[in-house]
Amino acid sequence: MSLTITKARQNLFALAEAAARGERVEFAHKGTKFRLVAERNVSKLSRLKPLAVLAEGVTLDSLQKDFKDLKTQLQMDWEQRQL
Repeated sequence: MSLTITKARQNLFALAEAAARGERVEFAHKGTKFRLVAERNVSKLSRLKPLAVLAEGVTLDSLQKDFKDLKTQLQMDWEQRQL
């Protein structure tokens, strides 16, 4: 669909939706043709930035070691209570 810039301005939101559906949207201004093209759909999740949830100086390896040590200690405490 090809329009004048005046018609494009009047129907901008409808044209944006048409371009998002993949329709070809063009308009002319002072002899120059312009094409409205939607970018590929981007997931909202892809814009998320990672959040540092570990305290400074704590690494994943040290955290895993601490969990393993805690599990061992809890196992030993549980076994002692069973006796």
